[in-house]
Amino acid sequence: MHDDSPHPHPTAGGLRLVRRNPLVAGDVSWMELFVDLFFVFAFLKVTNLMAADLTAVGMLRGVLVILLLWHCWTPFVWLGNVVHLDRGGMPLMAACIATVLLVIGVSVPETFVDLPGRLPGPVIVVVGYLAIRVSVLAVLTRSRWSEGPAGRRPAAIAWLTLAASASVLLTSALLPPHLPARFDADLVRLVLFALALAIDFVVLTAVGRGSWQIVSPWHLAERHALIVLIALGETIISIGTGGGVGADIQVTWPLLAAATLGLVVVSALWWTYFDLAKILAEHALSRRSGVDQTRMARDVYSGLHLPMIGGLIFFALGLKHAIITMPGGSEHPWTTAEVVIMYGGVLLYLLALVAFEWLSGRLLGRSPILGIALLLGLLPVATQVSALGALALLAVGVVAMLIADRTLFHRRHTQLHRLAESETSRLHGVTPRELFLDLVFVFAFIQVTTLMTRNASALGIVRGLTLLALLWWAWTSYSWLTNAVRNETVLVRFTTVGIAASILVIGIATPQAFEPAPGSLPGSLIIVACYLAAQLMQTVLILQASRTEPVLRALARQNAVPSTAALLLLAGFAVVELATSDRLAGTPAVTLLWVAALTIQLAGSYPTGVDSWRPRSTRHWVDRYALIMLIAFGETIISVGLAVADQPVSTTVMVIVVTAAVAVGALWWPYFTTIDSARLALEARAGVDRAKLARDGFTYLHLPMVACIILIAYGLHQAVVPHDETGIRFGHYAFYWGVGFYLLANQVYWWRTWRALSWYRIVSAVVVIVLAFPTAALPAVWTLPALTVFGLISAAAEFLRVGDLRTRPPPPTR
Repeated sequence: MHDDSPHPHPTAGGLRLVRRNPLVAGDVSWMELFVDLFFVFAFLKVTNLMAADLTAVGMLRGVLVILLLWHCWTPFVWLGNVVHLDRGGMPLMAACIATVLLVIGVSVPETFVDLPGRLPGPVIVVVGYLAIRVSVLAVLTRSRWSEGPAGRRPAAIAWLTLAASASVLLTSALLPPHLPARFDADLVRLVLFALALAIDFVVLTAVGRGSWQIVSPWHLAERHALIVLIALGETIISIGTGGGVGADIQVTWPLLAAATLGLVVVSALWWTYFDLAKILAEHALSRRSGVDQTRMARDVYSGLHLPMIGGLIFFALGLKHAIITMPGGSEHPWTTAEVVIMYGGVLLYLLALVAFEWLSGRLLGRSPILGIALLLGLLPVATQVSALGALALLAVGVVAMLIADRTLFHRRHTQLHRLAESETSRLHGVTPRELFLDLVFVFAFIQVTTLMTRNASALGIVRGLTLLALLWWAWTSYSWLTNAVRNETVLVRFTTVGIAASILVIGIATPQAFEPAPGSLPGSLIIVACYLAAQLMQTVLILQASRTEPVLRALARQNAVPSTAALLLLAGFAVVELATSDRLAGTPAVTLLWVAALTIQLAGSYPTGVDSWRPRSTRHWVDRYALIMLIAFGETIISVGLAVADQPVSTTVMVIVVTAAVAVGALWWPYFTTIDSARLALEARAGVDRAKLARDGFTYLHLPMVACIILIAYGLHQAVVPHDETGIRFGHYAFYWGVGFYLLANQVYWWRTWRALSWYRIVSAVVVIVLAFPTAALPAVWTLPALTVFGLISAAAEFLRVGDLRTRPPPPTR
């Protein structure tokens, strides 16, 4: 995913623009991935917008908001293709864009409604959109202004086009409330909104004429692949939260079956894109040059990825309504319109995929065409059955595509894979398969926050962190395995999908783990069973890989004792809790037993493996843990957004939302500025020392940092949603102490990795922890911004005194 060079960026400091080198393949920076987290939330809110109104007008409104977000994302991608967004002053601009995106996402439900007594939703969305477009275009203009007429002419055209669309957009937001009663204000706003986006589309058309050149084809292709992953992640979150799975919603067998079938469909759609289409299209883009390359980028990437994303959002919408109809959810009826939306979303995605393969490499995708034919044939039947039946038929249709590739089209599929081998062999970072699994962990982390908000107490926080430790071990054990098993066999992919399904079910059952809702399945038993299934599937991979890697078999034997002991204890506790539910359910004793079992797992596994196993790829190892940190921050953003879903767009909500975005960015910065140095430190070790650093600094010391981020998410959630005095107090302490102990945990990680400390951050951490007491009685609308401002001042002081960490080599290892 990133540049193989482990050296810190020598040009990261200062405010000047750092252009990409066209002779280097390029990389997707962590800053770009950070901003993409906010697009996940925005897409999620679009699904909620359409879910509230399934009429033709409601669907049209959703499509227009998708176009608006796409016109935010596409210029940002082109900007990242021209200049490095993690160097110079660009991170500050990217952080501002992320904050504006969060504000837009919160305001999406009121994009076309100007309600009295609230902040004007249409104005907020339009102004936020224009702020992003203007800032991105300003940087692009500056980067090309020195090229003379060849660079200034397309910039001038882009500014004129944006000025025209901006005037119409502003009119759509400001004019309707002042129209006479005889005019339909909502219709006028809708028409003007659509007209503005149509004008804006001219910019993308101009790109296809060669006025904007591609600097890094690999970067552009990878960014579009990541937006597909983001849309898939939004769909996974919709599976889990579609019926409001959490507080008092029953976890039933039909619900779990629907969630599993939904994940099967998502997995199949992921497979169709990342198996061959992505790699072959990227290769075709890199072979072209000049105007042909730019036109392909416009048509194949900026053009055809839009219907793919739209199709996934429509599928998520239909899936959300299917989940709602399951027993234990609401009494929402399952209608023909919802079947058409769910199937239509998948059909739109497959049609765009067929066009994508054809225009990129003149490949006619036989299996997607077969899938389209099957779904069209199954659609009339699906309208006559239940939601679960329709979802099962959809899963059969898309899985048939994958089977056809291995049977009917086996010879051609094998030939195409041979063509793609040269491209995949050079990739040594995190694979799409691992990124897909990480999307499921985003949902599972969200559910941990849900569990803690359900029981606002110290016991509730301990329960949440206990299940977080279980999820952490499931994730980190898979990361150890994939660092050794780098091949992309069918067995590896199927087990990945199986593990993803297990983690999804664990996430759904998490809020019911200790106190099941009436009529719900026993959450603890479901969690233990799925955790056992995930561990068994990993064991299958280890046994398969150990044929050529005997070290893996030895490592599995060493971990077998603590893992088996922990699983037996967890299973025994779950069975006893089920048998004596009236007496033990919800008691601290059960929680303590869970803590004991997971302590055995973590402590018992600590001394194993360091004498016989080494990280195969330091780049992959460091990137994996950076991604889980990014996932934790993403969970914080989504949790805050979901917390304000039912809140009116008010000044108080906006203050807390902006504070949350800035706070997350301020906490994100200390970690991600040192990733290159961490890779250097790990590469500098050899033998047992490298294995010990990989274990201590990453497997174990990243857990407290992730736990603190989850606490911050919980505190922000409690600050946004009205609670009783106890909930507000626990939320306040969780936020302040989460920030303080995160900074301390980060310093422990620094010490283990480089034997160096930042006294600025240590002092700041202690001050934040102490400040939690005198500020507990103040309202959140004051305490959260105050803490955020303090954090920014501390970071600025460290920057002025120490300098930019991105430009400094790591301290010498010892």
